[in-house]
Amino acid sequence: MSFTLKPITDIQVDVSIDVPGAEKPSTLTARWRLHPFSEQQRIYDRQKNGEMTDDELVQTDLLDLQGVQDEAGDTIAFTPELLSQLMDLPYVRRPLVLSWFQAQQGRSQAAAKN
Repeated sequence: MSFTLKPITDIQVDVSIDVPGAEKPSTLTARWRLHPFSEQQRIYDRQKNGEMTDDELVQTDLLDLQGVQDEAGDTIAFTPELLSQLMDLPYVRRPLVLSWFQAQQGRSQAAAKN
């Protein structure tokens, strides 16, 4: 199979969430803005130097999040308020932020999109 050079602006990755007290992990699907390598490096540097927080990174580049349900099992739509609520949960925050790095490296579901 040949490689087709084409712009890809976003990418999806599965985010495994280890909910305290749950028997097995839950999975969310995050759709992230995909950056060219030079921009990724700039973002890495800004994060490393403390010029960009995890919250800023997620608010800027997370385009959609699927798989969130309320206690009744109804799907919750992705909104800034939901994102704020999720980023305040320590067991969600870290895996969600790390999924940005996975997406930029073309991991998980992202690899299948090309």
